[in-house]
Amino acid sequence: MTKNPNPAKVLHLFADIQDHLQNRVFCHELSQIARHTKDKEIISFCKDAAKCLEIEIDTNFSKLEHEQCARSLKTLFSHLKWAKERFDQIITLKSDLNSKWIESTFKATEMQLLDLSNYLTLLDREHDIHDNNDIVVKIGDLVAVKCVEENGKDYDHYGVVIASSKGFRVAHFFTGHTVKAQNNLIEKGFGYIHELPYSSEWTVRSRIPVSVTYSQIEERIKESRKMSKRVWNKLSYNCEHWAREMHTGVPDCTQVSKWKDEIRDRKK
Repeated sequence: MTKNPNPAKVLHLFADIQDHLQNRVFCHELSQIARHTKDKEIISFCKDAAKCLEIEIDTNFSKLEHEQCARSLKTLFSHLKWAKERFDQIITLKSDLNSKWIESTFKATEMQLLDLSNYLTLLDREHDIHDNNDIVVKIGDLVAVKCVEENGKDYDHYGVVIASSKGFRVAHFFTGHTVKAQNNLIEKGFGYIHELPYSSEWTVRSRIPVSVTYSQIEERIKESRKMSKRVWNKLSYNCEHWAREMHTGVPDCTQVSKWKDEIRDRKK
């Protein structure tokens, strides 16, 4: 005979676990994560966790806010911990009961908690960073941001995505004051290498070539910093020349090439 023929306490614990998991916390926090990231894999894990609980979550994108995702995940881990503690109590009481009362419920709850734990673990990672075109940004990418010259002409300012302890940053080459020598239409100035935090306005233009490693890009940028009084020249060595040289090893500027082609076409 069993030591305790009354399964009421264990059945109440099962009910407490389900009430806890279904009390809208999981629904709200999974929705918060899904709505504040563009990481497709993260959103998929949120949907899987919701499916495990047979609930619907809101996945309509709101805005990028990884801090919100981190807060929501912390809440979910804490919420799941409470359920696991109640399940541990069931494990302790289980041996004294007739298995006919709880066997199927025990297995279903055990699997549910295990799945939820796995999904939360998968959610606990850095989210992919996306640009404004929803392209995943990677270290070493050649990126550009739209800018406007003093004369109102649009141009692309180029840089390279680099890794840092504070997240992705953009290394770029720019100049301050520029001058035009007498009888010379070309602007020149001293160039400077600068870093700034990555933002989605910097759109991906090219991935690292297969023949190039990120360590090579890092070394090129490091060597470039050592050069004092490097001249910035609007036509022969501007921000794009520098960025492409760091990215591929070859200084080039598609914007200058396009401008020269337009002049050539007008002369025809």
